[in-house]
Amino acid sequence: MAEFVNRDPGRAQLRPRIEIKPFRVACGEFISTSDVERQELKTAGFALVPDGIRFRKGMFAVQARGTSMQPRIDDGDWCIFVPDPGGTRNYRLVLVEDRNKSGVERYTLKKYRSKIDQRSDGTWVHSEIALWPLNVFEHAPIHLDALGNYDIRGWFVDRVRQISRIDEYRFE
Repeated sequence: MAEFVNRDPGRAQLRPRIEIKPFRVACGEFISTSDVERQELKTAGFALVPDGIRFRKGMFAVQARGTSMQPRIDDGDWCIFVPDPGGTRNYRLVLVEDRNKSGVERYTLKKYRSKIDQRSDGTWVHSEIALWPLNVFEHAPIHLDALGNYDIRGWFVDRVRQISRIDEYRFE
């Protein structure tokens, strides 16, 4: 879906919109909505794709919390993601969901690094998965259990300080 935006008088521009997720993504250890003050949670909704970012299907925005991804991502920045397209994630910044606790959604944003062991039958298995901060002087990597219940929810595209929220208009 897209919205018309008036930049100059008489010149409307069609801009796509992206979804705003209500949770905060940790730039540190995994956090859930219960770890965040109520006033920090965001209302789900939609925003215009920020200037300079090429729209891709399924794109969404989540606000960052923490300092582990500095200097690239600051606390409070809006991080833009695309859904995990599959393929290698090595050295990509990814949004990871920890699903090890039933009924609790916990997320973090880190650089993904993994090592794989090749088997004689041509298949492979992860021998190590680590989520690395960019700010390695103040934060440690998170090592994931290969048998753990983790999902890569998105690949980082870019970050912006502010987004233009779109109000949904309901016609009666």
